[in-house]
Amino acid sequence: MAMKRRYAEKNNILLVNITRLGDMLQATPTIAGMKMENPNCKITVLVEKQFAGICSLLPNIDETISLDLGMTVRAIAREGEGVIDAYEYVSEVVEDLRSRNFDYCLNMSNSAYTALLLKLLDIKRHGGWTSDDEGYRVIESDWAKLFASCVFHTNRSYNTLNLVDIFRCSADVEAHPTKLLLNLNEEDLKFAQDLISDFKFTNTGPVIAVQAGASQTKRQWIPEKFVRFINVLVNKYNARVILTGTKSEMPILEKIVTGCNSVNVGVAAGKTSLSQLAGLLKQCDLLVTGDTGTMHMSVAVDTPVVAMFLASALGFETGPYSEGNIVLQPVISCGPCNPNKPCARPDCHDLIDPEFLAELSILRVQGDIKNLPAHLEDPKNLVVFRTYFDEAGFYDMAPLNLKNEDPRMVKFRQAYRKLWQDDLAGLMEGDQSKVKLPSSLSLYDSFFDASSNIQKFAAAGNQQITRLIELINDTKSSGQHLKEVSENLNQIDKTIEALGYHHPELGLLTRMFIFAKENISGSEAEMLASQMGGVYKDLERRSNKLTQYFQQLN
Repeated sequence: MAMKRRYAEKNNILLVNITRLGDMLQATPTIAGMKMENPNCKITVLVEKQFAGICSLLPNIDETISLDLGMTVRAIAREGEGVIDAYEYVSEVVEDLRSRNFDYCLNMSNSAYTALLLKLLDIKRHGGWTSDDEGYRVIESDWAKLFASCVFHTNRSYNTLNLVDIFRCSADVEAHPTKLLLNLNEEDLKFAQDLISDFKFTNTGPVIAVQAGASQTKRQWIPEKFVRFINVLVNKYNARVILTGTKSEMPILEKIVTGCNSVNVGVAAGKTSLSQLAGLLKQCDLLVTGDTGTMHMSVAVDTPVVAMFLASALGFETGPYSEGNIVLQPVISCGPCNPNKPCARPDCHDLIDPEFLAELSILRVQGDIKNLPAHLEDPKNLVVFRTYFDEAGFYDMAPLNLKNEDPRMVKFRQAYRKLWQDDLAGLMEGDQSKVKLPSSLSLYDSFFDASSNIQKFAAAGNQQITRLIELINDTKSSGQHLKEVSENLNQIDKTIEALGYHHPELGLLTRMFIFAKENISGSEAEMLASQMGGVYKDLERRSNKLTQYFQQLN
């Protein structure tokens, strides 16, 4: 069944993604999908200046426009004429972009300034974030609202949809490659071959790249654990290890090199450009890493990955987007933690044993892992996943060891996955009738009761909206009656929001409801009320479907 789509034809596309290396790489399936569905379209990417270089390595981009935000900030900081310089620069950018007459825009950045920029461009069709007439951010796409709801901290554990697929669907893209994409050239491959040769390795086993650095300290395995891991690779499995990274990560890598004290450990960090790093990863048999831009680059050049998703990293969200990679996800009460807060005690790091990681890495070098050997099946409080794609082309992860998964959480994740693929993508044909709740399912009674209450209050909200529209159209209606309806709606909304807080398994539903309310726009009272009625109907329908799919899993 084809995915529900709003806009099939796109001819002159602007994609806004002024963020990081990994984010640009994760945009490549969407970009490729746009070209697959609109072969003659032109795709222009607006990117922050320091990340413009990566765009030259990505296929299907026709033009790259760089935005010098650093200069703008520095100019404003100077005050006086600096403010004028910044204004003139932004005005020139807006004028240039408006002159290109884009017919579609996908904003993959959720920042306030990109949303405002798109409002100034006045592009009629778009996905992601834009602004209303007063400059407030607006999310029009339900998929983008889902993204905003999923990253809300307490909801993350209930999501199984990769951000690549969420943004792809936000752009109404169905056809797409089931991997990230990156162009390689012979010069970079030759550079990589020479670099490996220059290391003078004495081992003859697999070449394994190791990315030890990470964007946050709490997501970075300590050097002592890397030393144990690498020593097993080198001494037991005859491996050749190459440490990748940037010059800024050298303090970490120097500790690892000193601890290993082996000629079979080479350092490539700081010695490669982006394209040369891509060539180096292509020449390796495996990359072992955290959730990093290097991980996404390895996937894009078809080198398999064994990835540790520590602290705030969640494999379902940003895992390696191709089939057959291995994701290690610690099972810990505080994980995944808030990405914006530091952690003084990252206990999740201790749940991955260096010797276990080394043996798992060698197994992956030897071939795709679809079953774990018996002696590796039960690492304490750690789930080993294999990445794959479902029948609809959505990324997913299959657990290779089931003992450490909370069966209740697994069922909720699966039910939500079915809900979104049904309700937003139209990929399933679920029973649309009202679910009859079971008389008792003990452990799940509170969920069914809360879901039933959400449906009840959503229906009550829609009834109040019907009453509100009647009052709006009745020229004789009193202000008191309008006030009563408004107060009733306010109380209903507070109750729905409270149900989501008290029942975390329903938080995604209620957060979607909240975002939908916040993104209602317009100036005509009846139109606004009608939109609000649609929001209540969406909530009632989705809650019913979630209950339905959850029941099917029991």
